[in-house]
Amino acid sequence: MIALTIIAFVIILGLLVFVHELGHFISAKISKIKVEEFAFGFPPKVFCVKRGETKYCINAIPLGGYVKMLGEDSTNSSPKSFSAKKPWSRLLVVVSGVLMNFVLAGVLFSIGYSVGMTPVSLDPEKLTGEKNTQVVIAEVFDDSPAKTAGLMKGDLIIGFKSLEDFANYTKEHRGETINVKLNRQGEQIEKSVEISQKADAPLGVGIADVPIVKLPIGKAIVAGFEEMALTTANIFVLLMKLIGTIFKTGHTAGEVSGPVGIYKVTGQAVKMGFSYIIQLAAWLSINLGIVNILPIPSLDGGRGILILGEGILGRKMIKSEVENFLHLAGFALLIVLILLITAKEIVALF
Repeated sequence: MIALTIIAFVIILGLLVFVHELGHFISAKISKIKVEEFAFGFPPKVFCVKRGETKYCINAIPLGGYVKMLGEDSTNSSPKSFSAKKPWSRLLVVVSGVLMNFVLAGVLFSIGYSVGMTPVSLDPEKLTGEKNTQVVIAEVFDDSPAKTAGLMKGDLIIGFKSLEDFANYTKEHRGETINVKLNRQGEQIEKSVEISQKADAPLGVGIADVPIVKLPIGKAIVAGFEEMALTTANIFVLLMKLIGTIFKTGHTAGEVSGPVGIYKVTGQAVKMGFSYIIQLAAWLSINLGIVNILPIPSLDGGRGILILGEGILGRKMIKSEVENFLHLAGFALLIVLILLITAKEIVALF
């Protein structure tokens, strides 16, 4: 399982960053900007081939990719350089990576609905198609038969199609010992539970139903992109609240995850199945897109704001030297933040 988690972790992160860079690459080609190199992964280089003016490379570290454009980091007088293009062409190139992350999320959600998945933001009652229900333990009460038997919050109860079926079954077997089959993060287990004589909740758990919706391909695509739009809006609201908390309190909330946290969640998704891996990848793609569009130096949003200002004012907002310094400083601060979050996650493991 560890090997599968590592493979899934590498594939997901590599896919998200690669698709982001692919957006920059496609828009650069459309804008007739010379792309000197388009690479999958990070150096050292494994294989390169040159087609036309662009060198295409496969690198050894498969965690993303990059696009190297003529005149991207310095002024170049060539008509095919990034710096020589009009602001609106450059803005398209800068934001296209973010747009591709949102498109990828829509595609992934569409795949999820075509094979069957739990809606994230959409109302399952409003979705047509094939529907199944999983019964999940939402809460385990203290001093209850379920607590004694080792049932846990998040366990999926196997063999029941609805909450009513399971609730009726436990009430019918009050005072008896029953075997409960569970799916715990992908592992099939069975627990022997002695049910109490209580009229209500004799097992001592709160249960909820988790709908699984499977749609035909056309409806899956529509639902997938609706899911992307609603989930993007929800994540953006949560991110704004998080940023507000950071400014007010001076520290990050416990929900912030770095590489270690993402790896742990990936492991849980691998255990739970393909649709959960798809959901995780879509959710991360949306997060990557939103974070990248923030007006922070070194991120696409920060670069985009300066280009947008140039287009409106008809001149550069700040000198190129100052802009490069801001982007470098912003990049350094982001790296420090990631390292701090990662260190905090590693400490929490012990």
